[in-house]
Amino acid sequence: MQNQMFLKHAYYVLTITLVIFAGFADAGDLFAEKTLRIGFHGASFHEYSREDLEVSVKIVTEEMGKAIGIETNVVIYEDMKLMRTDFENGKVNLIFASPLLIATEINQDLLADGFIFNPSGGKPDSLVILTKKNTGMDHFNSFRGKKLGLTESDPVSDLYVNFLSQSNFKKDYQQVFKKISHDKKSHLVILKLFFDQVDVVCVYENFFEVTGELNPQIFSKIQIIDRINGIPPGPGFFHKKVDPVFREQVISEVIKMNTYPRGRQFLEIFKTEQALRVTPAELDKIRQLYKEYQHLRTINGR
Repeated sequence: MQNQMFLKHAYYVLTITLVIFAGFADAGDLFAEKTLRIGFHGASFHEYSREDLEVSVKIVTEEMGKAIGIETNVVIYEDMKLMRTDFENGKVNLIFASPLLIATEINQDLLADGFIFNPSGGKPDSLVILTKKNTGMDHFNSFRGKKLGLTESDPVSDLYVNFLSQSNFKKDYQQVFKKISHDKKSHLVILKLFFDQVDVVCVYENFFEVTGELNPQIFSKIQIIDRINGIPPGPGFFHKKVDPVFREQVISEVIKMNTYPRGRQFLEIFKTEQALRVTPAELDKIRQLYKEYQHLRTINGR
């Protein structure tokens, strides 16, 4: 009887072990596949329509893949945790999301170089605080009880404004401003400031530049009073287990997309002229800002 129970127990242990190793083998096979499997966190790209992400990106990505002889697939995620799981197990091998979400939600040891569609076409972007000129509000400590404008689903802007609020008022911004409004597009946030519907806004500088080029009066009436550099908007990183040769092949092809018509069409979706290489080290600034904000919350009693 004891022998039978031992054999039965051993059988169960062996079965479970084989299932676990089979799972590892499947994951390993996924990483070995030289196909481009892209995951986009949809909410992180609020400036672009879901149609652009789901349709245009897929079509042009497939064409790019055909040009270099690889299969491609694009998945739009609403759930960051699901994208993280799929990235960890190899279902997607290249992910795009807010830099704060990648820095705080993804195991940094899994990241390798990737690329970014910088709206400036090459110029490093900055997050800026904007206010109207000649109002006497030239410093962030002037905004207690004022009206704040932000873009929706932008955790980086939220973090930066919270950092400034903790630095100046020892409170998060929700406890500082009288009214907070959100818009899906940065240019709408900037226009609200222009038309005096809010007193201060936080956006990426390149969107401010583009909006001002379309309406030059904006530059004559709006000023930058604070900025933080070195936080890339919406970067994409490969999984480190992706074959380095394959990874470099894809990055090289993406970087030269501005040299042919369909590639330029793809770049236009992201309002940029050129894709740039990005490394995991470029998340250091956002991680540091997050740590400094958490430290301020602790010493200020949250």
